[in-house]
Amino acid sequence: MLYALLKLIYRAGLWVFFRKFEVINRNFVPAKGPLLIVSNHPNTFMDPIVTASLLHKPVFFIAKSTVFGSKFQNWMLRQMHLIPIHRREDNPDQNIDNAEAFAASFLALNQGKALLIFPEGNSFNQRRLRKIKTGTARIALGAEGAQPQPLGINILPVGLNYSASTRFRSNLLVNIGKPIAVADYLAHYRQDQKEAVLALTEEIRQRMENLIIHTHTEEEDELAKQVEILYKGRLATVASSGATNYEYDFKITKAIVKSISYFGQTAPARVVHLKQGINSYMLQLKRLRLQDAVLGKGEDIVVRQSILGLLYLVLGMPLYLYGLVHNYLPYIIPAKIARAITKEEEWYAPIMLTAGIFSFPVFYFLEVWLAWHLLDLEPQWLILYFLSLPASGFFTLHYWSRLLHTQEHWLLLRLFFKRNNLVAQLREQRKLIINELEQARQDYLQERARYSGKY
Repeated sequence: MLYALLKLIYRAGLWVFFRKFEVINRNFVPAKGPLLIVSNHPNTFMDPIVTASLLHKPVFFIAKSTVFGSKFQNWMLRQMHLIPIHRREDNPDQNIDNAEAFAASFLALNQGKALLIFPEGNSFNQRRLRKIKTGTARIALGAEGAQPQPLGINILPVGLNYSASTRFRSNLLVNIGKPIAVADYLAHYRQDQKEAVLALTEEIRQRMENLIIHTHTEEEDELAKQVEILYKGRLATVASSGATNYEYDFKITKAIVKSISYFGQTAPARVVHLKQGINSYMLQLKRLRLQDAVLGKGEDIVVRQSILGLLYLVLGMPLYLYGLVHNYLPYIIPAKIARAITKEEEWYAPIMLTAGIFSFPVFYFLEVWLAWHLLDLEPQWLILYFLSLPASGFFTLHYWSRLLHTQEHWLLLRLFFKRNNLVAQLREQRKLIINELEQARQDYLQERARYSGKY
């Protein structure tokens, strides 16, 4: 009962927390039978909330034993379907015994339930897949091989791709891969358990890596993000796809990362030169408090959008103030709570989501109650007032974003009139970087075509 209630609440909260929440290949989720879900783990408790929301049936979670504590806490977590597992890094001086966790996992799979495991073990707010532990394969093959007749266990790989994992109203792309039939590894497992576990673990790693943005180092990831800022728009105009916008955006980023990795191996000096040029350009933009997207526009466009932005800000000011007064406290409290509880950014999003689920309804109830008692409004006006609260909140967020965007246009216009030579130099620098990226793309495509022609 508690699990079902929390799932309903959190599912609604996810659609508010994220601006875009897109799921690719939902049809890959098996309709029936025991299911072992494996996912990357960039966002702590937000990841199981997101993944569990995709399935209709209850999901059981493998969780590190350190989240368990008092008797009440243990009871609560078990009601939420958490299964504790002990990790050597949590207790390096103790013997690790996970017989109970494996038994509970086997039982869940034997009963045809869904079990979620994060095989990386820990949560890291990074765009890469860390080393996969063998526990997932051991559980899957152990449960499948323990029965005289195959259970039909499937391993479902899921890739979670957050645009900004700690920010409210960011984007989330959930990329679901084709399930892996554990029975395909059963004969191998009965011949050599260790080798079968390693083979299945490698299959899981490859499937998961294909579903996320995977960079090998922080430097490679930073360069990929900079190239995205400068060049992704150009790539979107020269390529075509029937995919959704966010899915297409994901594919472009994957291609950028793959090409950077290729040139890092074949032409490292070229990558270093490109990185130096981009870093110099980005540093100048930062000093001037400008964004590349604004600098890339023509002067006429900047003037026109500045005028339109000013009109929007003037006309929308009353509604902005209305939304700010009614939504500021329930909006800011979750962020304050998250930063007071932890300094680890990976925990900000789930804490803010949880706190926001309570702060907004409580404040909206109090505001409606005050309007009812102080203004003696009729029921129909109270309903309209209540509906205006979340609507004005979303408008306030949009207004603030538009304000920041318009400020950047004003800064650029001021530079046009006061330091036109500097703007021209920046644009020339930007043009050279774009040309270099375009040449690299052409070279990469030619090399791929030549390589494909050999086979």
